[in-house]
Amino acid sequence: MPIRTHRGRTAVYRRLWGWPVRSPKHLAGTMVALVAIGVGLGQALPDDQGASAGPTISAGRKAGANSLASPPRSALAEAGIAQQPAAPFPSAPAPAAALTVARSWVNGFLTVPKGITPARWVEQLRPYTTDDLFPQLQSINPANVPTAQIIEAPRTVSAGASSAEVDVPTTAVVVRLLLVSTPAGWRVASYERAG
Repeated sequence: MPIRTHRGRTAVYRRLWGWPVRSPKHLAGTMVALVAIGVGLGQALPDDQGASAGPTISAGRKAGANSLASPPRSALAEAGIAQQPAAPFPSAPAPAAALTVARSWVNGFLTVPKGITPARWVEQLRPYTTDDLFPQLQSINPANVPTAQIIEAPRTVSAGASSAEVDVPTTAVVVRLLLVSTPAGWRVASYERAG
């Protein structure tokens, strides 16, 4: 059958595509060739490690999703605060309203009166929290939140027109917050333990 016809072309393609699965030897040979090509390309292409030098933020991170060299988990980590590597110097100061919300949120997070219910504890964070983060806070048991206090004023890590990253030093750890500007004002979108 001539290769110029549709049936001839299809037969050639079928033989080429079917060759790797024709026998176990062909499959193994194909896999070895693909791995060799992948390793060769990996060695030939330059590393792009310094391409994204900015900090990475992910809302709703769980404790333990950190780098390999993280220190032992503290009580705040068990309460849902993950550790993040230190960020570069601030680009611009965060608005005063964002810093006020950051301080109020951390103060509310650390304020756990005796006998408070989890629902009531998380409700005190609602005025400062985005709708996306609030359901994640409901899964935290306030009994796991350690006794700590804010020891310094909130510090700007980075800020833009509609978002700001702020560190709030406490007696236990430094809490890093990502605040976003919403129509209702500044709200906390994520929190973690700063490096």
